Amino acid sequence: MNREAVMNAFFTALNTYYSLEKDTMLAFEKLVRIREIPAGTNYLSADEVPVFISYIYKGLFSYYFQYENGDTVIKKFFPENTFVASTSALIMHDKSRYTIDALEDSIVVEYSFAAFNHLLQKHHDLALFWINYLGKHWVVEKEHQEIEHKYLPAKERYRHFVAASPALAARLQLQQIASFLGITPTQLSRIRKTL
Repeated sequence: MNREAVMNAFFTALNTYYSLEKDTMLAFEKLVRIREIPAGTNYLSADEVPVFISYIYKGLFSYYFQYENGDTVIKKFFPENTFVASTSALIMHDKSRYTIDALEDSIVVEYSFAAFNHLLQKHHDLALFWINYLGKHWVVEKEHQEIEHKYLPAKERYRHFVAASPALAARLQLQQIASFLGITPTQLSRIRKTL
């Protein structure tokens, strides 16, 4: 693994939300560690208090809720160049309701949320990164997804998902896509046959 390439990708991703000062990036780099996460690893369990946020340099994660009867609802997938965490639990300093699993062999840049919060107090540009990140992913995208999931028929939800994320759809198993769309694998199989 090339640490320099991983860190360059990490800071490029951060800078897409807000351009960071050099001293901010140097301070931030001291907080991070690079980890390899094998496929099938449970990265965060439900009822665990999360500690870290991770930038995904390589790999794929699912973020899901599991009911007592075993039914699983995948809320979100996190592929390369995204940040994975149980964000609401981090902010509330509470146990996560969701589980995060590595679906593929992955490489992440991991950092402590507490240390990150400390840096936010000192670096205004990093605070603006965080505001822009939350606004884009936990307000705008979430709002759009909620509308689709509540009002569009299953066939349209599938079409939208594949159109918006064809590369991601190709990496997922049928049951993972079905769980994300809120339908059964059988329903999804029927939908695919009609398209």
